[in-house]
Amino acid sequence: MNWTNEKPWHEIGVEVDAKVSAREMLAKGKIDRQVSKNKRLKSIENEKAFRFFKSFAEAGDTHIETIGHLENERIVWALARLNEGFTLNDVDKVEGYLLLASRNETRESIQAQFLAVRMVCHNMQPVAIKARTTFGNIFLTATKFDQALEKKAQETLTHGRSAIASFASEARLLASKKVDENTAHRYMLDVFQPETSKTLPTIGQKEIAELAEDKTRNALEAIAKAPGNDLPTAKMTAWGLVNAATYMVDHHLGKNPDFRLRQAWFGTNAKTKQRALDLALALP
Repeated sequence: MNWTNEKPWHEIGVEVDAKVSAREMLAKGKIDRQVSKNKRLKSIENEKAFRFFKSFAEAGDTHIETIGHLENERIVWALARLNEGFTLNDVDKVEGYLLLASRNETRESIQAQFLAVRMVCHNMQPVAIKARTTFGNIFLTATKFDQALEKKAQETLTHGRSAIASFASEARLLASKKVDENTAHRYMLDVFQPETSKTLPTIGQKEIAELAEDKTRNALEAIAKAPGNDLPTAKMTAWGLVNAATYMVDHHLGKNPDFRLRQAWFGTNAKTKQRALDLALALP
């Protein structure tokens, strides 16, 4: 395994300055081409999506840090750091991020997600909020961000920051839970092979050797070898388990970075990460 601490979006995303306009973002991200055939988007539609991203982030007192696209420009996205983070035991830093994305080719709707990103390895844990997370793209019909949508953006960002703060409490609880090898074996099978796990009364080295798939074996290896898992907050703790599982999803599961990032943010692997967190919180 290649144990990297690079950002999962490193090979796909492009960093941008807060002062850059939406049009300049497109040029920097190389998605400003005017294309009208084969269901490829025109640059004007992408520009309106990035205008929304920029206005939404600024309404919530933050700014776009990285932009990118997935699946040959079908999906465009932007990340903004929330300046709402925490540090476990003064050594394990986690930052809150806002992810904005448009996945429909007409760019009519924008999705907002919140992520807790562990900085030592750049694992991304989705954090749910109790607020609206899908918005109509006002720039398709208007020239500016109206007050009503600005207020909704502010409310959404407030909920997001609150959710990151709540996740901090969960992370501290996980870091305080010590686990043994048998617990780790059961946990990784529960995360990556739940149907297999439910048929086994006990899980030891024999069961792992005979039944574990590669992704499960690699996740077990990541408990000790993934970046940051030698820290006291993670070494044989529930926090270490959930980060080993998340590390596998974000850095290794998928045939290429594009596919891996799509699955981690919007696909089945996003559900795997949520299952990993729920299972870790349920550990005694």
